[in-house]
Parts: sequence; C-alpha cells; structure tokens
Amino acid sequence: MSPPADAALIQRCAREIRDAFRAYNDEFRAVTQRAKGRFERRDWLGGQQDAAERIELYDQHVNASTKRMHALLGDRAHDRGLWKRIKTAFSVLADDYPDLEFVKTYFSSVTRRVFGTVGVHPDIEFVGPETIPLRNIEGPLIGNNYVNRGSLAAMFREMLEDHAWSVPFADLDGCARRVADDVRAHYAAQQQADSVLCVDMIPSVFYRETRAYVIGRATGWTRSTPLCISFENGPDGIRVDAVLQTKEDVSVLFGFARSYFQADLHPVGSAIVFLRKVMPALSVNELFTVLGRAKQGKTERYRVLSRHLELSRDQFIVAPGKKGMVMAVFTQPSHDVVFKVIRDRFAAPKETTAEDVKRCYRLVVRNNWAGRLVDAQEFRSLRLAADRFDQTLLDELLSETGKTTRL
Repeated sequence: MSPPADAALIQRCAREIRDAFRAYNDEFRAVTQRAKGRFERRDWLGGQQDAAERIELYDQHVNASTKRMHALLGDRAHDRGLWKRIKTAFSVLADDYPDLEFVKTYFSSVTRRVFGTVGVHPDIEFVGPETIPLRNIEGPLIGNNYVNRGSLAAMFREMLEDHAWSVPFADLDGCARRVADDVRAHYAAQQQADSVLCVDMIPSVFYRETRAYVIGRATGWTRSTPLCISFENGPDGIRVDAVLQTKEDVSVLFGFARSYFQADLHPVGSAIVFLRKVMPALSVNELFTVLGRAKQGKTERYRVLSRHLELSRDQFIVAPGKKGMVMAVFTQPSHDVVFKVIRDRFAAPKETTAEDVKRCYRLVVRNNWAGRLVDAQEFRSLRLAADRFDQTLLDELLSETGKTTRL
C-alpha cells in the first residue's frame, strides 16, 4: 500500500476507534440515566437489569471494534509498525477529551484483543504516564451551592426541591427539618462551635439498588465535612432515610460492599476530584470502579501497581492466613492489594473446576451481584518480574497453579 493510502487508513482506524468509544460512552450514559425513572416507579427489577446491561456494554463495543479493525486492516491487522502510527494519530484525535484516560484505555483494549497481548506493549497501547488519570481535568466538579441565610431547614428545603423527583416527598418540610436536625446534632456531638455557612452538592443523584443519594459537603467557619443524604421511595412518597456526615461513613457507602452506583457524571474526572475531597481515603481506582467504570478502575490499579513496583524493593509473598482450597493467594507487604490465582486442583471436599470458578465469577459480575467481588478485577496475560517473588511463593505457584503460571 502506498504512503498516502497508508495515511488515509491510519486516520480512518483512529477515527473509528474514537467514534466507537463515544458510542459506548453515550450508551453507558443512556442506561445510567434510566436509574431516575426506575427509582420513581420503584422498579427495582428493571434497575437490576439495567445494571447488568451496563456491565456488558464495554466488552460488546470493544469486540465490535476489534472485528472492525480486522475488516479494515485485513492481513495487516498484526502490523505493529502500522499500529504505532494509528496510536499516534489516535492520540491527536482524542487529546482534548475531558476523560482522556477513558478513551486511551478503550484504544488499548482494542489493540490487546487484536494482538492477544501478553504483558504490555507500550508502542501499541497506552501505559504508565500516558494513562495518568484526571490529566485533562482542570478542577473539581462545580456543585450546586446553597447558603444558610439564617435557617438550616430552609436551606435544605431549597436543596431538596432542586433534587425533586416526579414522585412527591411524603413530607418535604419534615425531610428538610430532619436533615437540619441531624447536621446540628453532628456538630454538637463533635463539640464544635462552628455553624454551617453553606453546602455544595454534586448535581447528579447517585442510585444504587433501592436507594438514591445526594452527595456533597457542608462548610462552616473553620472546616468542611462530608454530607450524604439517602432517600427511599416508599408507598407514601419519598423520604430522607439517613444523613451521613463523616469521611468514614461515606467511605463505607462507597466502599466495595455491594454493587456499582448509577450516576450520570460528565466529565467523570471532575466528579472524582470532588469525591476525593469528601473521601480522601478512597483511591482513584476504587472510585472509578464503584461508579461502574470498572475497566478504568482496572487500568488505574495496574498503573499504580507498576509504579509501586518501581519504587519498592519488597517481594510478593504467600498471603498470611488460612490456605485457600480454590485459590493461591499472595500479596506484597508494602502494597494493599491481594492477588488470587486459581489452583490446578482443588482440595477436598471441593469438586468444582477452574472453568466453573471463572464462570461463576463472570455470572456474579454480569448480574451486578458482586458484593465483595465488586473490587475484584480479572487480569489475563499479566506479566510480573520473577525476581519480585519470594521463593516459597514461586514454588507454590509453579507447582499448584502451573496451568496459568509460567516462568
């Protein structure tokens, strides 16, 4: 193929991958936006179906993009030199996108599937510094601001009215007083003479299972505190269910205890910056994941791990505790992550197989029943330096997970 024809093909491939990401992202947001109606109609089953549908979207779009690249490139689909140029062209096309790391991760997912990549190949995928999150985000999301003009209840009533649903509040004034009373009680319990001057709330509502949440922070003369208000839609209308006002409580809500939130945030990065001010203990990858951007959470987790391995010297070791019958478990003492590898053979009384374990895991994730698994991310073809493994661990992995572990 001539150079001009190559240039046209490169631009076409780059544009098609960019446009495919946009189509995926638009569909992701469209499914997410259904959550409001599901909450209003108390359609909990429909909400579960939406959550499961949204989980499937990423792989569906990446698989379609992979097939499209094979169709466009034909016998040059594995031409690494060509893909390096496609990556360069893609970088230019995508550079002004606010959630830039999302677009780059999508591109990398396509190239990894085209090539069946083992480990990482920086020449044809985005890794390391190229995927630093929030790079194009100039600051936190600008929230809705409400000022205390002498009555906390009146301020919170205004805030509740701005977040109103088609279903009326069972008692709007009572809900406003409930929030105001809880905020006063919290300040009194902390023995703070401070008073709330204003609150800043993320405009989008966060939905999960049968609850809706509005999230922000309250600001006084000397400090700011988290503010998360939970709502339930009962037979008599919508009521305030709980008011969370500590970093610990809000972090538990966002921790990996249940399932993903449905919240239409754009750009997502600006909301992440805001949420980290409310919950500084939670990492960027945790927040990406709990917002349903699991692939981005996985990318960020790998980036953080790679950086940590560059800066640390301790080895991976067998994880402390009781030995698992199904999984070989290891960790790095200086890093708060646990790795699990499926054993080749399971100890009695387990009679399942490795494929059964994988199938069950995917079923749980696909149906948004993740529970504790919501923070678990499946890695394939992961490559780590052998000298970072303690010999005892290395021996165990080679002898008991030899079908998936290679030296």
